[in-house]
Amino acid sequence: MKIGTKEEFIEIEELERNPEGSPCAGDVKDKVALALREFSGSYDEIWLELPEMERFVAELEIIDEKRSGGAKISSMSPEEFVLETRSSDVLGHMEIEAQLHRYQYSGSKYWPIHLTGGFETQPETIRQLISYFKALTN
Repeated sequence: MKIGTKEEFIEIEELERNPEGSPCAGDVKDKVALALREFSGSYDEIWLELPEMERFVAELEIIDEKRSGGAKISSMSPEEFVLETRSSDVLGHMEIEAQLHRYQYSGSKYWPIHLTGGFETQPETIRQLISYFKALTN
């Protein structure tokens, strides 16, 4: 699923799912790519918990109905991935804010890498998010 424009987007792709009967059944590993004009990054080790995804879908459905409010989902590892969508005005315009965070080894150091930002999006984006995350929870 890709949301946004050529210059500003977030793309989420399911890579792996914990099977029924296993610990953490239904949890999903995703690859997330984030582009904010000249800045971009991706990470393919983002784990999302099933209950967190179900809660996010419920919040998105409220936003879709009321065209106001916000919804937020975070990865299992704190601050590794955060996606928030919210109304930006009383007319129902929407915005996406996202964060990717990981560490990179270079020499003897462990360097933190952050990419955080957002962009405006169309109200139809909410339905795209609902559809994608509902598919992940089934």
